[in-house]
Amino acid sequence: MIVQLCLGTAFADPQSNYLLHCGGCHLENGEGTLPEVPDLRHDLDWLAQTPEGRSYLTRVPGASQAPLPDEKLADIYNWMFDVFYPPDSNIPPFSGEEISRTRGQPLYDPLRARQALLKEQAETP
Repeated sequence: MIVQLCLGTAFADPQSNYLLHCGGCHLENGEGTLPEVPDLRHDLDWLAQTPEGRSYLTRVPGASQAPLPDEKLADIYNWMFDVFYPPDSNIPPFSGEEISRTRGQPLYDPLRARQALLKEQAETP
């Protein structure tokens, strides 16, 4: 049980899991260190509404390697949508099943993948 607590697998609430698994790259308020780490307050909604962005979100090292079940990772993303965006933002929620389909696919160059997605976002009208 002590090992589980240290790894964060025993945390029940998504906010604690966010701080534990996403806090290495993002601040509590979602801010990131651009251009390497996107600011979730500005980029998460776009990423979560594109198939490539959703796949990227589940495959970044902090997410793909977090010792959490897929449902708990889905809870983190859905919590982030609730906290960083208004309720009418129409971001489709993540499910554990969706995360299971993509999480195990290796992301060999997260920085390059992120840069390509953010470039695509900037070019999208």
